[in-house]
Amino acid sequence: METKIVLSDPKTGKSYNKTLSSDESTSIMSRKLGEEIELSFLGLDGYSAVVTGGSYMTGTPMRKEIEGIGLKSALLSGGVGNRQGIKRRKSVAGNTISQFTSQVNLKIVKYGQKPLEEIFSAKTESQNG
Repeated sequence: METKIVLSDPKTGKSYNKTLSSDESTSIMSRKLGEEIELSFLGLDGYSAVVTGGSYMTGTPMRKEIEGIGLKSALLSGGVGNRQGIKRRKSVAGNTISQFTSQVNLKIVKYGQKPLEEIFSAKTESQNG
């Protein structure tokens, strides 16, 4: 199963995508939404980010209040497509990253020495050339 990360930079408003190798993806396994992660395993020394969300392999979103891994059926009010005050049972993924998580959203909270644009542009140039 392939895991992708979307790394958002709140200073510039830009986001960067990266597909993780199996070694890199083991570094984020069993982390929970809201947890802070050091990004040195991605080659981003000095950077750390908070896990803000993600998607299960079926595209189902992760919810912070649902414990564990895998899909769960929860009675939810609000959200997209729901009228105010009406509760509906929806399938959502738990708040823990597993091998079945296809995408993980991260927000940078601590910056390193090199700017992100420099790091990610150098990687894409080396892959193309």
